[in-house]
Amino acid sequence: MKRQHHAIYVPGILDDKLRIQSTIVATWRLYGVHGHCHEIPWAGAEAWRPKFQRLLAEIDKYHSQGHQVSLVGASAGASAVLNAYAERSDKINGLIYICAKINTPETVSQKTYDENPAFKTSLELLQANLPKLKPQDKVKMLSLYSPADGTVPYAATVIPGVKESQLPRLKHGRAILYSLSFGASGLARFIK
Repeated sequence: MKRQHHAIYVPGILDDKLRIQSTIVATWRLYGVHGHCHEIPWAGAEAWRPKFQRLLAEIDKYHSQGHQVSLVGASAGASAVLNAYAERSDKINGLIYICAKINTPETVSQKTYDENPAFKTSLELLQANLPKLKPQDKVKMLSLYSPADGTVPYAATVIPGVKESQLPRLKHGRAILYSLSFGASGLARFIK
């Protein structure tokens, strides 16, 4: 079997409402990357760990088949891919996070956490995993942010030592969709 490059994309909290993301991610084949949309999902009573285990299992599946694996996460999904990277960095070729909520978990509303308990757990776990990132880990990472993002401000996206790229001045959801579609060739170039 020919070695392929698989990019697993984890969307944010509105992943059940923005199904177009999976369609867009499937077009990444045009750039030599097999894109897969992996929903957590964030809402619901199921605990974080089983949801996270399914993401890790998908990484392991492609890696065990001899393929390259990269991760892309948007908004809340960034916490999931960064946590997965902390556990599987040796199996990950590259990681991109888009408009990512990473820092200051205390600024997320209690209502958001109540409706999306897996996000709260993932973000809490991320705070413990961030200090474990080494310089060689950060070289494989890219942060995309929008200066017009009112949902996740720039300061909430920063991991010192990670390369950053500014998106056009688009609001949160539009910046993410722009990155996945018009920015797809750049995403593919970075992770490859």
